[in-house]
Amino acid sequence: MVQITQVRLTSVNTPRHGSITCGHVLVELLTDTDGLVGVGEMSDFQHLPRYHVDVADLEGTLNELLVGLEPLQITEVERRLEQSFPQAGYIYDKSRTIKCGVDIAMWDLAAKHLGVRVVDLLGGAVRDAVPIAYPIFRQQRDEDVARNLTMVDRRVAEGFDHFRVYVGRRLDLDERFLRAVREKHGDAIIIKSLDFSNLLDPRAACRFVDRVADVGFDLVESPAPHHDIRGLAHARDRLPVPVSEHVYGFRWALDLVAADAVDVFNVSVIAIGGITPARRIFAIAEAAGKSCLVGTTQELSIGTAAAAHVAMAMPSVSLPSDPVGPLLYTRDVVREPVSYVGGTLRVPAGPGLGMVLDPARVAASAGPLTWAGTDAATVIDRAPTDPAAGTGPLRPTSPVGASR
Repeated sequence: MVQITQVRLTSVNTPRHGSITCGHVLVELLTDTDGLVGVGEMSDFQHLPRYHVDVADLEGTLNELLVGLEPLQITEVERRLEQSFPQAGYIYDKSRTIKCGVDIAMWDLAAKHLGVRVVDLLGGAVRDAVPIAYPIFRQQRDEDVARNLTMVDRRVAEGFDHFRVYVGRRLDLDERFLRAVREKHGDAIIIKSLDFSNLLDPRAACRFVDRVADVGFDLVESPAPHHDIRGLAHARDRLPVPVSEHVYGFRWALDLVAADAVDVFNVSVIAIGGITPARRIFAIAEAAGKSCLVGTTQELSIGTAAAAHVAMAMPSVSLPSDPVGPLLYTRDVVREPVSYVGGTLRVPAGPGLGMVLDPARVAASAGPLTWAGTDAATVIDRAPTDPAAGTGPLRPTSPVGASR
């Protein structure tokens, strides 16, 4: 009988190209069988609230919870995690990051124990690849427009043709970028979504969508403040394209269905706390007739591999998805990072997740989680915006999230 003998956590920090440094925690589930180790990733802690977990203390807690369990006891692990780290109903709650890293490691361990891939343990692949929409981050200064146009040029040359465009901070610059990119690339690119990130009230978001409707895009995402069911329903009734929203709790998923407030569920493995709870969200979506896409917080390769296995196994994932983190960072922690072919993501080869930690790469990024040197103005990007002006944040009155 194989048992977990130790939980080992390693904090790492990886810079993004020309941007912030993000902290992650690597999870290793060691067993009494030589060479059988499950790996997971608590991805991208660089979100508000602006604090970090005590990694050493968390490691002790997880050892108390998990040592002695067997590789296939995924349901029991989820039960214990949910008791200790309950859903908080907030998209950037730290507890969901913790649960996600452990849950991913359990699925990796279980699949390795059986000698299969995670996607096979999930029921088997229903597709070979999923198209990926490359993120174009929000325009906040005049120079961002030219910089983002250059980024689109680069990614088109690499085979990407779907793009997710963040909007809502400087609507004048957002419109300038959208018109410029369409004029330059025409129908050669697809704007998968305009992502408002809950920045605007639904009426302001709808006015902007009307203003740029001729540019052409497939979805509108998060066009109302957090938990604003009525606002989402208003936008869905008002807009000519489908509305999508992030799903980060079971109750939130049921509320969205009950109000028929959205067309598409954005299901991120990390936002819901792992593969195990994500399966329930996909089941709710399928029962309600909602399409799904797989979201992201910009993971490293371990978290991205988990998203790939889920995307290939869930029938309701019918839209281009978002996991693209490994392309945003200057370094990774595995021997063979995930790869993108022709703008698509595929399941890595090998048992489990198909990911093997590279000790040298881990050592190069290892260090305490820290906010030191992180510019708050760069990180904070979900405070409400004055809808009349379309510029600048209002003073936040509650915790806000980070720019993704």
